[in-house]
Amino acid sequence: MALIKDFPKFGSGIVGSTTLPPAYYVYDAYNTALENNGAQNDLGSLGVLAVCNQFSLSNGRGTTLVGRYVRYNSTANPALLAAPGPVYWKDETFTTVTGVSTESVGGVNMVAGLMLINTTTVSGLTAATLNGNFVWIAVAGFVPGVTSIGVTYAAGDAMIGAATNFTVGKVAAGTAPTNQVIGYAASATSSSLVDILMTMPLY
Repeated sequence: MALIKDFPKFGSGIVGSTTLPPAYYVYDAYNTALENNGAQNDLGSLGVLAVCNQFSLSNGRGTTLVGRYVRYNSTANPALLAAPGPVYWKDETFTTVTGVSTESVGGVNMVAGLMLINTTTVSGLTAATLNGNFVWIAVAGFVPGVTSIGVTYAAGDAMIGAATNFTVGKVAAGTAPTNQVIGYAASATSSSLVDILMTMPLY
């Protein structure tokens, strides 16, 4: 397992935000003319994205958000959503992700984490702009307001991958999960969003 960096690098963006960690706002451009193709961190490396009580979040204050630095590179390149959502390992390097489960090496069971950057945190962000570039995905800790499918979620439900792009599915609490578990709902669904406490292994 890669060591977790306490001070990962973030590219240009709203790094000084007091609302959410910088990983929600920044991405690094892929550029073959630059060292490491423009990557600011080692691909696949883990980093502490925030101790959540540093930010003005009403919930999750006692948790630490851990992320993984990856390249987002989707073939279908679907439209981005307005909240964090799951992405999937695209190949066995485990450094490249996609928002489309059918592009992954193992379908909905190959969830890599939750991509934090979205069209709400970065106004005007499009799939064409983001595709091929480097982003942070959450792999452990509390992530509020994750995109959910149009069903009722309850606290304690297991969150899993889903066929819908960038969207979590669920297995009701007390029922054996049918797919890889991303984490557990810490809240009921509100406006098609659900708060998740992630429980993925950090391999």
